[in-house]
Amino acid sequence: MRERLRESGTAHRREAALRGLLRGLGDRRTHAWSLGLSPDAPCAVVVAERQPGARADDRALDVLVLEISAHRPGTGIMRDGDRLALLLSGDASAADHEAAVRGVVRDLDAVVSSLPGSAAVWLGVGPVGTPERACLSYERAVLVVRALREREARASAAGRPRPPRHADAAGAGAALEVLRILDAARPVWESGGGPVHDLIRTDLAAGGELVRTLAAYLDAGGDVPEAARRLVVHPNTLRYRLGRVRERYGVDLDDPDARLLLTLAVRLAATTPQER
Repeated sequence: MRERLRESGTAHRREAALRGLLRGLGDRRTHAWSLGLSPDAPCAVVVAERQPGARADDRALDVLVLEISAHRPGTGIMRDGDRLALLLSGDASAADHEAAVRGVVRDLDAVVSSLPGSAAVWLGVGPVGTPERACLSYERAVLVVRALREREARASAAGRPRPPRHADAAGAGAALEVLRILDAARPVWESGGGPVHDLIRTDLAAGGELVRTLAAYLDAGGDVPEAARRLVVHPNTLRYRLGRVRERYGVDLDDPDARLLLTLAVRLAATTPQER
């Protein structure tokens, strides 16, 4: 009984230290020491996120935990609902550790992709740094996952092949910076007003038909036939909806500023604020 209590207490302390390290809470140097990490050990965070609304018996993340525990014992593992965070440390150089982490992520992606009937899982890799900067690696890995999920949704809407479900910051590309800008712009947008705000808020309350139409139209670069194809409607139907935007709300799609604001607005409507 004493041995089990001691093991339970150790596990609890490690879990608390890992959570504090990844969320940037408390004394990060002490957290790293509790996890047995030297101050200059190269570390990177990998975030695996399961598709929301997965079946209660979906075991994709459980399989990933078993896989990483078997092949990289000592990896810090934090589970929050549909999200799994892995803190991978090593004793090689930063460049070698980065390459090793990419290999681990490819293996994990292959494992979860081979599970029949499991929910989609996206894997984002944060940058390599010291343990005290693990919270920054975690934040960036979460952002990479968001970028991957949005990329897949946009590819599906456009009828393109499914893109890879794992990447680091470089692999996420410009989408990563777009998400950072959207997160920064959200408070400004939510405190504003005007015709575009009225359009977005009113239409979302009514089901979001115009918002979806505008998103497809703007993503297609103003190509009406292509946008209509993505929405599976007739081009004249799309033109009618765009006409409603001008006539009902007074929003001129030929105005560059209005188009820019609409682009930000529909992207904000389709994304959620960054979670930590």
